[in-house]
Amino acid sequence: MGECAQTFTITLDGVAYPVEADEGTITVNGRPFKVEVDAEGRVLVDGIAYDVALESEEVRVDENVYPMAVEGLKMSGTAPVAAGLASAVAVEAGAGAVQAIMPGKIIRVLIEVGQQVEEGDPICVLEAMKMENELNARQGGTVKAVHVVPGEDVEKDQVLVEIE
Repeated sequence: MGECAQTFTITLDGVAYPVEADEGTITVNGRPFKVEVDAEGRVLVDGIAYDVALESEEVRVDENVYPMAVEGLKMSGTAPVAAGLASAVAVEAGAGAVQAIMPGKIIRVLIEVGQQVEEGDPICVLEAMKMENELNARQGGTVKAVHVVPGEDVEKDQVLVEIE
């Protein structure tokens, strides 16, 4: 560990994640991630952008809100916490996972296993509260798995598609 390295624990949605922050690398549960902040203030975890907003006892990562707590952080500022939280979400969901942003029904699946996609490509359409929500790829790559079919009801945060 370098001079500025910190170790702390983030409890995210009831699950404790040991975190080590050291010079642009965040290690969560033993898995290292390259972390930086882009010009728009988003946290980049292995090149994938996350919008992270910290509140007293919860965090918003993109569209998802999680109860959270941080223990053992010895430095001021929120950058290591935000990076650790975004990395923990990447561990929890898988960096290439496309998740349901709210409960609803899948009305269209726009990709198939083996298909190449680019970041931002439409993946599927989720109907919730009488509105259609297009869900997009968070990263480019190959579609590894499709876990839903049109007409299927899904829960918030359910993994719909995996991209690697």
